Amino acid sequence: MNRFLRVVVSAVLVGAAVLIRPNVLVGLVVLAVVLVPLELAFALHRRSPLRRGWRTDVAHFLVNSLLTNVGVIVVAVLVGLPLRALTPDLVRSTVLGLPATAQFAVALGVVEMAAYWAHRATHHVPLLWRFHKVHHAPTELDWLAAAHLHPVDQIFVRSCAVIPLLVLGFSRATFGGYLVFAAFQAIFVHANVRFRFGVLRWLVVTPEYHHWHHAGEREHLNHNFSGLPIIDAMFGTLHLPKRWPESYGIDEAQPETYLEQLRWSFHAPAGVPF
Repeated sequence: MNRFLRVVVSAVLVGAAVLIRPNVLVGLVVLAVVLVPLELAFALHRRSPLRRGWRTDVAHFLVNSLLTNVGVIVVAVLVGLPLRALTPDLVRSTVLGLPATAQFAVALGVVEMAAYWAHRATHHVPLLWRFHKVHHAPTELDWLAAAHLHPVDQIFVRSCAVIPLLVLGFSRATFGGYLVFAAFQAIFVHANVRFRFGVLRWLVVTPEYHHWHHAGEREHLNHNFSGLPIIDAMFGTLHLPKRWPESYGIDEAQPETYLEQLRWSFHAPAGVPF
């Protein structure tokens, strides 16, 4: 497929994604209005918001959200619903009987534990790393880089995280509340900001914490998988030096365009980041 055709196909995919889910475009604009000035005012690394690859990441943001949602729905129907049918009614009634705050806290713990092991697996299972490394390939981090993902990788990790909520019978409000919380958290922790948060950095995931997960320095690989530092601490993967990473990315150079980056996972060597 020549470059012109790849651009046309990518444009068609972006247009279709916006037509099907126009609220995603609105969300992109709102996030840009809030986070671009924040990154300019408190930049960790001084650079233009229109850095290399930003157009490709916009395509990731708009198209991947649609593909991921479709994929998670399919997994939920094929796997989640059968497991839910096997779950005792007492479990679901107990969960629904919890106060809203307690239900959200329990849901957060369940999801973060499941997501931790799913995320950790993507770094240690060669087949999963083929897709996850798309997210680790960028050498510059900012809020938009959070969307730089392969949809197969995102479907796997998100399914592992949300299916327990479906199986255990958490309310729609709790389910929806977690998805909104997780989406904002994922974008913020990639932001190009120099905030440190003091002692809170040991309690909640911050940009400083997650930047170390993307560190390009080999001795710092495979740490900080969770959205809750306490989970990384429990399993020995907590890593938070006093400085910021000096570089980001992986040893392999990724292709430049959206479609090429999706194809890359199917053709590139399936190593793991050891």
